[in-house]
Amino acid sequence: MWGLDRLSTFLLAASSKPQPFAPESTVDMARGFRSIYQLLGEKAPVFQRYSPTIKFSYVNPPQQEGDNWLDDQVMMADADLMTRNEDNKTIFEQVAECNGNAEKPIALYLPGLDGYGISAVAQYNDLAKNFELWRMTVAVDDRTSFHELCQKPVQFVDDIVGNTARPVYVIGESFGGLLATAVGLQLHNREKRGGKANPVKGLVLVNPATSFDESGWDVTAPLLALLGRLTETPERRPFGLPSAYSLVGGLTLSALIPSRQQFSRIVDAFMGMESIRDPSRLGETMEGYLDLFQITSEFLPPGLLEHRIKNWLMVGTSIVDSRLSQLDIPSLVVVGTADQLISSKNEADRLTKLLPQAEKLQVREAGHFVLDDNVNLTEAILYSKLDPLRFKETKRPYDPIVDWKVPPPEIMKETLTSSVKQLEDVFSPIWMSTSSDGRRAMGLGNIPKEQGPILFVSNHQLLGVDLSILVAKLYRNGITVRGLGHPVLFQGTGQASPGASSGSLQRNDELGRVPGINTNRFAAATSPENYQKFGAVMVSPRNFYRLMETGQNALLFPGGVREVFHGKNESYTLFWPEKTDFVRTAAKFNATIIPVSAVGMADSFNILLDSKEIVDIPIFGQRAKELANNITAARFDMENQEESFLPPVVTPGLPSRNYFIFGKPYRTTDIDPKDKDKCKEAYESIQAEMRRGFDDILDARKKDLFKDAGPRFAYERLTGRQAPTFEIEEVNKDTKSTGKPSDKSSTKQEERIDEKMSLTL
Repeated sequence: MWGLDRLSTFLLAASSKPQPFAPESTVDMARGFRSIYQLLGEKAPVFQRYSPTIKFSYVNPPQQEGDNWLDDQVMMADADLMTRNEDNKTIFEQVAECNGNAEKPIALYLPGLDGYGISAVAQYNDLAKNFELWRMTVAVDDRTSFHELCQKPVQFVDDIVGNTARPVYVIGESFGGLLATAVGLQLHNREKRGGKANPVKGLVLVNPATSFDESGWDVTAPLLALLGRLTETPERRPFGLPSAYSLVGGLTLSALIPSRQQFSRIVDAFMGMESIRDPSRLGETMEGYLDLFQITSEFLPPGLLEHRIKNWLMVGTSIVDSRLSQLDIPSLVVVGTADQLISSKNEADRLTKLLPQAEKLQVREAGHFVLDDNVNLTEAILYSKLDPLRFKETKRPYDPIVDWKVPPPEIMKETLTSSVKQLEDVFSPIWMSTSSDGRRAMGLGNIPKEQGPILFVSNHQLLGVDLSILVAKLYRNGITVRGLGHPVLFQGTGQASPGASSGSLQRNDELGRVPGINTNRFAAATSPENYQKFGAVMVSPRNFYRLMETGQNALLFPGGVREVFHGKNESYTLFWPEKTDFVRTAAKFNATIIPVSAVGMADSFNILLDSKEIVDIPIFGQRAKELANNITAARFDMENQEESFLPPVVTPGLPSRNYFIFGKPYRTTDIDPKDKDKCKEAYESIQAEMRRGFDDILDARKKDLFKDAGPRFAYERLTGRQAPTFEIEEVNKDTKSTGKPSDKSSTKQEERIDEKMSLTL
């Protein structure tokens, strides 16, 4: 609303295109802010005024790539609509006839407490392309009551739908969210009494101030206004110093409104200015800083703040709060989980319970200024249950098998260099691959470049933490792979189990951004959204079959949850089903099967209680088992085995180095999928090759001086590069693979148990 918050509009705009304002000094910045306020308030050529201080302005959509709605040529393109009305049409009828608006739904944006809506300008380009977009502005000298203010959007909706059946969607941000609920309630109740359809088909509430009375600002803001009344004077202060109101208000709100990421980028932008680095321009820099604070007094003076707090926010919340359950209009609540100004995250939970048709979109790590590049509001609306363009009626459902595309390079780069890199820094993985004659080599150079699909079959390490590392490594080596994940990963995302409902927001490939970008880097690497975004699909016989049928590479974990939540002394033990279905399906489509042996994650945790021991706990154990049994199973061969989604109780230890061996490739071109004996032979050979990988790694890592965290961390922090490991010949001592489990494998299994016990002790 105030001060430095305005800066983030330009620094953090959702578009990657050059922004209309790129300040070189603090003076330029202050001047730019004033010009933006003036532009939003005055330079709107097509508008409808409902009082001397309140008007609704049409946002002209950019027509060419690279244009911005703020550009003069875009904004003024239809300026003559206000004067060339030869047929005596209303301004709404004229606007409906230009820019293809007759086929678009109508969107109305209601601003926050400042009355200008400067925090949403980065969203207008995409909104105006998909909607006939209008925005409400309220001048600084406005002193209307909440009731009077509420009547203006109601009258606007009545006027704009007078000669059209197009739906209206009301978007309200902060205080505008509170106002939007009041407008929606009035229209809903009025039309319900009259037996008519409500023209407002959806509400979008962005960090809505419906929780204002619970925020503490109902006490703090009046005190701030009182400070302003006591210290504001009409005379300009010596040396251009700002008032105490401007200084305290600007600093307080600038600290609370931006998220940590935004604040860091704001500081970087300041420090990047030429005037900051030039000591001779210190006076100019200070002048700009002081002027920035003065903007608070100009566009939200103390008297106006006091009026809007008492007569808008306090009155509005008292009117709306008890009636929210009556608001039977589809609603999308968009909030930042790190909003420090008001408790938006909790309010989203409350509203989705109170409003009969509400869903929420939580933007992780975002603050009160949520409409930056953390979310594309247009996509959030289009792919929510509001569905203003009726995608559900006009387009076939999203098919994760054939419709998924590799994310754009910039998204892949961001994820690989942030989220996944943190895991790689901790576990320092070593990668090896195997040629067709069984020889190992460092790196993934031995993975064949096949024409048909490749099926990577891996053991599931404890807790499944290493999945992101594995997929990222394949991607860096030019291999796109589709992971097959447990159904629980997709609860609350687009790939719901059959018959289950889902409130997910699908991505819009045309606009190219995804609502709710996860900015928690470590969590992002293992988040369900990331798995799905990078190609994971729910594991099922049908999905696996279709991946092979369409020639796509897949990553399968036959051991499933049983291996992820393995018990004590079960590290690097395979718990595969008896059926050989994945071999038969792979053979049907001539896929190459590559076993992957992964070692290290189990040694990074200490299991205090495994699943069996938890179940044996009196009372609690039975309850835990019942809860685990309610989770959808991923395996369909459960006649002789039980799949329990009951994790062990673990404590983290020092992170052990992770090792991955891509085993000898098995080509299935000569396997008849109907030949059960051949399929079983291949199945056992793949298991044997994976066990050989375990044995080779566990033997070889004894020669790795940096397998333990202490020496490895010290070396890598000091040198800035990955610590070395054993020589490759350590895993080439026995290059002959029998293709079947041997007595040696059994002996090695016992040794693995002994080693794990010693590591635990």
